[in-house]
Amino acid sequence: MADPVKCIRAIHDMSDRIQGNDPRGWMKECATETLLAGGDGDAFKACLVKKMKTTRNEIHNPEVYAEQLYKKVKSKCS
Repeated sequence: MADPVKCIRAIHDMSDRIQGNDPRGWMKECATETLLAGGDGDAFKACLVKKMKTTRNEIHNPEVYAEQLYKKVKSKCS
């Protein structure tokens, strides 16, 4: 199981941008919502997709971006 504290630290250190948006806020919220509740990577990615779809500027292919972001952070969460 992933360590939410390590995940949030890893997310904080990221510098990625998604179509002009900083994904760290979404990722921290999703880590808190899913990992602290015992969720897994799929729940985290689903949360990210949902957050991306609610942005003011539409993000194309949020599923692809969610997978990329998850891959970058997952090895640093344990």
